[in-house]
Amino acid sequence: MVATASLVTQITERLKQEPEVFISATLDEYWALLDELRDESFPLDYEIEYINGQIRARIGMASDRHETIVANIISVLRTIYYEKPDIRVMGSNKLVFVSACELAVKPDVLVMKGESQLILREGQEAGITNPYLLVEVHSDSTYRQDLSTKLRCYKQLESVQHIVYIDQAVHFVSVYTKQQDSRHWLNEDYDSLDMAIQLGDFTIPMQDIYHKVAIDSAPNA
Repeated sequence: MVATASLVTQITERLKQEPEVFISATLDEYWALLDELRDESFPLDYEIEYINGQIRARIGMASDRHETIVANIISVLRTIYYEKPDIRVMGSNKLVFVSACELAVKPDVLVMKGESQLILREGQEAGITNPYLLVEVHSDSTYRQDLSTKLRCYKQLESVQHIVYIDQAVHFVSVYTKQQDSRHWLNEDYDSLDMAIQLGDFTIPMQDIYHKVAIDSAPNA
């Protein structure tokens, strides 16, 4: 087992030179690392996730258009679910844990229905296991993982009904909706600002998702 202190040192030093770091580790080592990183001396803008048997660390410096899209979709989702007392919209500071995949990640947006079911460690929240809807705003650096490992694992969560992927480089949204038999998913793609995505009983105009997002002028990140 890699010593936690060694992991902290590796991550800190490598992130001085690299925008993203992957380190092979066990899930227990990942949880131990999170416990260690509660120390205030560790930069709060580092994102630490666990994917495919690796700790993934990156500097959480999202692009302007990424953050604008996230703010837009949160605003829209809060509006459509406003009259639903059991549905809550949350940002990216909540860790989602998929035990079947040993996946621990922070989606850009998640929607909860009902009470949160939590994985607890040492009396503190370590991850949510029952999200209702998940949103990822991906870029070139996250595209492959978003549409492979994360998508496959998200689908294994019984509670999840919708998975939404939003591209920040072009006007493109991909929506996965669980079907009634719970074994099949409907995938619908939207690639024009004149379109409106279907999300259960609701529609969301693409223009609302990309409102004030400068696709052509902003650098990808």
